[in-house]
Formats: sequence, structure tokens, C-alpha cells
Amino acid sequence: MAATLLACAFVPAAYAEDAQENVLVYQSTYFADARPNTAYDMIQRLPAFTFDDGNTERGFAGTAGNVVIDGQRPTSKSDDLQSVLNRIPASNVDRIEVIRGGTQGIDMQGQTVIANVILKKADSTQIIAQVDDNFWLNDHHSIPDLSVQYTQHSGDSTYEASLKRFGNFDDSVGKGTYSTTDVATGATQTVGAHSSGRGAGTSFTGAATVPLFDGQFKANLLLQDSPFFSTLDYYFPTGTQLIGDHTTSHTGELGLHWDGKVGGTQLETLVLQRLERDTDHNLSDTPALDQDFHSRNDTGETIARATLRYPATKSLMLEGGLEGAYNFLDGISSYAENGVAIPLPSANARVEEKRGEAFAQGTWKFDPDWLLEAGARFEYSKISETGDSDQSRSFFYPKPRAVLTWSFDKQTQFRLRYERVVGQLDFGNFIATSSLGGNGVQGGNPDLKPDQHTQYEFSWERHFWDKGALVVSLMHDQIKDVVDNVPVTSAAGTFDAPGNIGIGKLDQLDVELTLPLDWLGLENGLLKSTNIFRRTRVKDPVTGKERFISPGLSGNQSVRPQDIEFTLTQDIPSLKSTWEIDYFNGWDEHYYHLTEVRHRRIPPALVSVAWIYKPTTEWSLRLELDNLARFEYENTFYNYAGPRDIAPLTEIDERRIKSQPRLYVEIRKTFN
Repeated sequence: MAATLLACAFVPAAYAEDAQENVLVYQSTYFADARPNTAYDMIQRLPAFTFDDGNTERGFAGTAGNVVIDGQRPTSKSDDLQSVLNRIPASNVDRIEVIRGGTQGIDMQGQTVIANVILKKADSTQIIAQVDDNFWLNDHHSIPDLSVQYTQHSGDSTYEASLKRFGNFDDSVGKGTYSTTDVATGATQTVGAHSSGRGAGTSFTGAATVPLFDGQFKANLLLQDSPFFSTLDYYFPTGTQLIGDHTTSHTGELGLHWDGKVGGTQLETLVLQRLERDTDHNLSDTPALDQDFHSRNDTGETIARATLRYPATKSLMLEGGLEGAYNFLDGISSYAENGVAIPLPSANARVEEKRGEAFAQGTWKFDPDWLLEAGARFEYSKISETGDSDQSRSFFYPKPRAVLTWSFDKQTQFRLRYERVVGQLDFGNFIATSSLGGNGVQGGNPDLKPDQHTQYEFSWERHFWDKGALVVSLMHDQIKDVVDNVPVTSAAGTFDAPGNIGIGKLDQLDVELTLPLDWLGLENGLLKSTNIFRRTRVKDPVTGKERFISPGLSGNQSVRPQDIEFTLTQDIPSLKSTWEIDYFNGWDEHYYHLTEVRHRRIPPALVSVAWIYKPTTEWSLRLELDNLARFEYENTFYNYAGPRDIAPLTEIDERRIKSQPRLYVEIRKTFN
């Protein structure tokens, strides 16, 4: 493989028809052999491009994914980017431009590489109906989905609507064991276990884009209901322990967006309103102890944003703007053991945030082969909390960013990035939460501060052959005020809660490869792989020793030690078919608490195979077998008699659930 890569590094690519070396253009014909259904299918075939769905932080800046549509990011936050792309038929896509480093007129939204999906302008009307189902092969339960979407293009206007009934599921459900080992005696007790998890929700999205005041005006609406119920049973000789968790989420969002020319400048404005209610009922029932946790969180977000772009010269684009946001959370939670109420830290609270941000940047192509994108955002926020804790705090953070791009030739590019990234406080961390099947009840912490990251990144990108590419990136991240678990004390005792634990660091190597396999005799074969390796270090607040950073708490940066994915496909035009094999190594995570260390992993891996048949441009059938290796969901808890720095290890709990293989069937029909 290494010899092949070295050889192909000198083979020119034939992907593009664009004069800018930092913009690669993929016409719709490039994807013809794959016969894609949607714009998302096409994005998945871009060489060495890894799709990023964005994040759900408050505000609009810094939350975008790495795909824009006609140069604009979707204006909805609750409607995820993947769903938006899946609603765009491939037949409506004229081309996709991959912008590396930056280009004039495109807001990179903090990304170094983005894909710009350019839609056709011809009048058209399409209705797409899709039905799919997941069948678990061991216990034979199924979770179906059904969706209908409507898209009409008429002149410069576009009208969209979709209605979907979707199923949520836990792919690690099945039968297994629960073992407890007494460290002092070595005695082990093993009992049977069983888990389940499913839900069914509905969503409606609608949007209209029309010409207005020499620009384009878009309004979008989303309504969504998403319940989920999971159970975990342990079959002890003295009786069954039942752990149940029932959550619901109701979301509504309205967005208004206008983009057009004002004199010699381009003005983009946005107003967005989102409301959500989340409820959680978590219970554990045993012959000796009944635990009952309830919570309800009402949240809201109001955003107003304006961006002005001005082409100062042919080689220099200036951009600036303002964003204001108001956010709130009303949280109520309660916890009881055997019917007796137990007070929790920050069980009830109202949290409000007023945030303003000013930003300015320039994109300067100071040489035909060199591009510099540099600027800064300045964020001021005031967060106040009332309820169990009354306090108000203010934060101010400058966030500079610079990306220098050198396009050595059309096939080769080097990128350097420096950026200061500031995490965002999760309002849910201010309120008590519960996971009775995991690490138990956690308190809220009103004293949290955002984590701050200073990142340095170098990337090398090389395209070869017709569809091949290799991207290697190295990143060093210095983290201040790492968010992890800390002990907090209330009248009922000491609980774990999210908190700041000091200075940390993250080093990451990312290798993205797209390798055509025709040279191996596999005509139209393609191998895509993502290989990310991370090393994190932070000082444990309990023991004072260095350790990994717990995943999911330190901002939005994933800190899993590694992510390895492979996708092998072959397009067979004569059979109007594509076959696919996917591999994912799973995860291996450590979580650190006051009296416990949790190790969560899934060996051996997730493996799936699929066959996609498209007899006509209107019909598509996908058959997929998932989880063929039947990974084992492992949760190991190392329990101490007290704080880990002074108390001995007393018990090891090991929970293993053998997951089930799953058959996925999808039928899609397009009406033109």
C-alpha cells in the first residue's frame, strides 16, 4: 500500500474543470457510475472529504458543518445538515465545488475545507416517497420509517416540504451478563442481563425561497417530536432489577433569512427562534431499593445576525458583522430513594444568557498560489442563574483565526491554521441529571467556565489518478479550563458534576484516504478510509495524576483515542448496482468520577455490507446487513470505598451486552 501511494503521488488527477487551484469542481457526471439518489450520496463520494454535520451549540457562528448549498449554509439549526442534503435529489445538483483554504464570497464558517453544492436553476417539481425498516434478526423486532417530501423550483423561487415518521433505536440492545467482583475476596457473581431501546417520532419541515428586494428571502419552519424509551434488566437470584429511562423532546423552530446586494456590498441577515421541551423519567426498581428521577427542561433561543461582505480589490474580500442572542433554560428535577426525597445540587434553576459577538475577517489571494484568510471574533456574554443558586457572571473572549494556504499545483496543497476556539457552556450542566444504568445521579454546577482551546494545525493534501486523494493533518490543542467531572457538595452529600479541572492538551493525527482500486482489477472499486489518532492529557482533580480527558464533556472536540473507518465500494453500471462494505473500529472511552472509573468500549468492531440497486432514475432499493461481527457492548465500573485518592478499590462491575445483527431495507420512489 505504501509503495502504491508513493507511486500515485506523481500521477495527475482529472477531476476538475476550474481555474482556481484551491477550488476543485466535480460535475454531476463525476458521480454517474454511483447513480446517487441525493446530494448527501454525492458528498460521500468526494475524494478524501469527511462530512461534518456541525454541532448544536447556542448561536449561529461556529456551529456550521462543512457543506454549504449555493454558497449558503442552511438557516435551520434543529434540522441537521445531513437531513437537508438527503432531501436534495441528486438530479437537482449541477456540480459540487470543494473549497480548500478559502475563496472570495464564501464564508468558510471556521472550516478549512468545505463542499459547496450548486443546484440547477431549471424549473422542476419532484415528490419523493421513502419507506425503510430495521429488522433485528435475533428477537425479530423492527422499527420502520416513512417519509414524503416535496420540492418545486419555479424561476428564482423554491418551495420545500417534508413529513417524516422516524424511528429511533439503540444498536447495542440484546442479551448479556452482569458480573460483580469483590476485590477483597475475589468472589464473583454473574447474572443474566437484557437491554432494549426504541422510540418513534414525527417531524415536519417546510421552506420557501423567493426573490425579494434584489436578493433572496427564505423562511423555514421545523416541528419535531422525538420520544425514546430504554430498559436494562438484571436477573439477580433475589429478584430482577429493572432500570428504565423514558425521554421526550418537542422542538419548534422558525428561521428568516435574506441575502442580497446593497450598493457594492453583499448583505446577509438572519433571524431565528427555537423553542424546546425535554423531559426525562429515569427509574431503578429492585427488591431493596427504588430510585426515581424526574426532570423537565424548557429551553429557548433567539438569534439575530447580520454579515456584510465587500470586495475591496480583485484579490481581497473583507467581511464583518454582528450577532446577538438570548437563550434561556427553565429546569426542574427531583430524586427519591424508596419514596424519600433526596436534595440534589442545583436541582431547580433558571439560566439566562445574553450574548453578543462582533467579527471581521479578510480573504487575501496575495499570489496566484497563496491565500490568506485571517480575522477574529469577539464574544461577550452574561449568564445569570436563579433558583437553588442565584448568581450572574460575565465573559469576554477574543477568538483570532488565520489559515494560510499554498496550492503547490492543482494536485497538491499545504495548509497552516492557527485558531483560538472557546467552548460553550452546556445549560444542561447547570441542572442535576441522572443515568441510573450508568454513573448514577449527577449534580448541576453553576460555577462552570467555558473551556478555551489554542489550536495549531498543519495539513497536506494530494490528489491523484481520477478519484484518489490523500490528506494528512497534524493538530496540537492547548486547552485551558478543561471541562470534566468534579465533586460538588450539597446537603445530601457529595455528588459528581461537570466542572473545570485545569490545563489539558490534545495531539491528533488525521489521515484521510480515497483510493481507486482499478489497478487491482476491481473496476470502479473505491476504498475510503478515515484514521484519527488522539492523545489527551489532563491532571485528575481527585488523584493529581495525569490521565485521559473524559469524552463528551470538553467542548465539542471528540477525545476518543482513535476513530478508524473503512468503506469499500464497487459500482457495476451493467447491473445498475453498487455493493458496499463498511468497517468501524468502535470506541474505547474512560470516564473519571469521585469514587468510580468507568471504561466503555465495543469490541470487536462494527461491520456492515450493503447492495444498492437502481433499475431506473425513479426507483432505488437498498439492502443492508449491519453489525455482522456482533459487537459486545462493555461497561466496566471500578468502584472505590471513597474518593479514589485515599480509598481502596472495593468492587468491579462488568456489564456485557451482546448486540444483534440487523437487516435494513430501504425503498425510494421519485415522482417527477
